[in-house]
Amino acid sequence: MAYSKTHSLKFAGIALFALTASLCASAQVLRGTVANGTDKKPAGGDDVILLKIDRGMTEVGRTKSNAQGEFSLPLKDKQNMHAVRVVHDKVSYYQPVVPGSSSVAVTVYNSSQTVSGVRVQSQSLILQAQGNTLQVNELFDIHNESQPPVTQPSFSFYLPDGATVEAGQAMREGGMPLKSAPVPQEEKGRYTFPYPVNPGLTHFEVVYKLPYNGTFKFDPKFASPVDNFYVVTPNSIAFSPDSSSQFQVAPANVIDTGAKNVDVHVSPKVSETTKLVFNVSGTGVLQQDQSGQQQAAAGGSQQPSQQNELPGGGMGVPNEQPNPLSQGQYAFLGILTVFLAGGAALVFLASNGRATAVAAAPPQSQGAPLLEALKEEIFQLESDRIQGKLSQQEYESARIALDKTLQRAMKKNK
Repeated sequence: MAYSKTHSLKFAGIALFALTASLCASAQVLRGTVANGTDKKPAGGDDVILLKIDRGMTEVGRTKSNAQGEFSLPLKDKQNMHAVRVVHDKVSYYQPVVPGSSSVAVTVYNSSQTVSGVRVQSQSLILQAQGNTLQVNELFDIHNESQPPVTQPSFSFYLPDGATVEAGQAMREGGMPLKSAPVPQEEKGRYTFPYPVNPGLTHFEVVYKLPYNGTFKFDPKFASPVDNFYVVTPNSIAFSPDSSSQFQVAPANVIDTGAKNVDVHVSPKVSETTKLVFNVSGTGVLQQDQSGQQQAAAGGSQQPSQQNELPGGGMGVPNEQPNPLSQGQYAFLGILTVFLAGGAALVFLASNGRATAVAAAPPQSQGAPLLEALKEEIFQLESDRIQGKLSQQEYESARIALDKTLQRAMKKNK
């Protein structure tokens, strides 16, 4: 009898040990590090928030990095998409956590409202006109050369009187474009992108419309010096500067719009006090270069919109052109073609009928950068859904397409 009781106790102890071990094994932990890119030291004491992304974005954990910049958070569902948000010096830094991952590294920087090493490499106006509407895609390529590296929390610029902003986006070097609507300020015509200008290159784009009666006079105001100011127009739109000495004719391919028959004028070394008054007159829309269509075929065919319509909203050149990027600095055109497959275009384009369904295509061998871009775009998609920027149908279509593309990218990256 004693033997039986002892045996039962031993069995119960073994069972309890097994249960405890099982629970410990099932309890996943996300471990990470936060490094300060400014002083090259661990970033201790920063708020670290774990966000679960699954038909919404929910905070599921919060902690602070220790003196060594390390942190750990329970990760109850390792199969779902997550993101880590680190707040350092009042600026938020996001790092997606792909399903199956158990570690993450985040680089942050000290911040300052104005950073002396930030310069506008190029500012470009890409113009199209039809009827009583002048559509403008304004692009900014910002280079943060601060030493030691410091983040500028936002970027400010001016728009002409009468401008109606339709959309905005921002993209850091090596990343994918994220929706970032510019915010109007108290000063007339001044706007701010609430997106950090991290060390390195950052690209901003804003799409807006202006009332048009066949001619428009631009008198641009500059918030900071600009290395090169470009104006891009279809050949059918006349460009007439008040002072011909301030503008030079530039090669048509200096701004990669993916369009043919365009005129490009440039004014170098622009300061805040420079007066660059010019007029545009006539009508015309950008015509896609056939060679660009052939290159896009790798990710599925994408037909241009009808030439007698100016698409409303969205980023990128109207008539379904690729997003115009300055001087080829960003290798995002090819990746964008992949992302547009199977309804993922809804992530990038406004919901005014611009999105064209294209056949899904497996991503080419892009390696880790493509995988990181996919993770970042899924995070942004969930954020847009929570903010009501997408309908449920748009969300579902884009999420399915991105999930499938992410799975393929993960397999190729193994």
